[in-house]
Amino acid sequence: MILRKLRAEGGFCLGGCILFAAVVLLIVGAVVWGAYSTYQGAYLMTSPRPREFGPIPSAAEQNAARLKWRALGDALQKGNESEFKFTADDLNAWFFADGNNADLIPHLRFRTTDDWIVAEVSVPLSFMADIPTLPSLRNRFFNGKIAARLTIEKSELKITSLDLEGNGHRLPWLFTGQGYRDTVTQTLDQGIRARLPHGDLFLSRLDSIRVENAQIIVRFRGGNGT
Repeated sequence: MILRKLRAEGGFCLGGCILFAAVVLLIVGAVVWGAYSTYQGAYLMTSPRPREFGPIPSAAEQNAARLKWRALGDALQKGNESEFKFTADDLNAWFFADGNNADLIPHLRFRTTDDWIVAEVSVPLSFMADIPTLPSLRNRFFNGKIAARLTIEKSELKITSLDLEGNGHRLPWLFTGQGYRDTVTQTLDQGIRARLPHGDLFLSRLDSIRVENAQIIVRFRGGNGT
């Protein structure tokens, strides 16, 4: 429902609601919906103006990232045991390459910090219904970051930690439940299968994933993934 409203009202994510865009809206929706009893806390996580991001990676950077992903796809299809390293800049270059996800350019960038993968976001909250006697969110923006630690458990991609911050404020109690992390993991899994070349093979061969020295390092088992 939220995605339909955003397409109709603000154009956000038009034609490209995939992967982290879906995760962003899932988390923001949970914050605003689940924070009724602490509405003032949720309001403090929003801002009156959108956040400004820098330019997306250049055409040359997009092409270099495309070659990296192509090499990964070739290795997976050959069944080779392999290690794949990429940066947040590579991820941004791939995500926005060839005009893809152009509607998300004002709203999303990826980065890493320590051992976290981070999505920096600026989400318009025009889809939010007003609550009588409480400040309106409809003309405000969620400017913040969504951070996740990932691991592989029993050959499945898992989120071990999830954190969200908006306008310098946090509501950590929303993210302590395993059920909520499982929901976000499922969304991530679906996005990888739908968007990433050889997404099913990518997930079936995953052996480990970590963030180290500003690089996301993914190891894959050999074989055909079965």
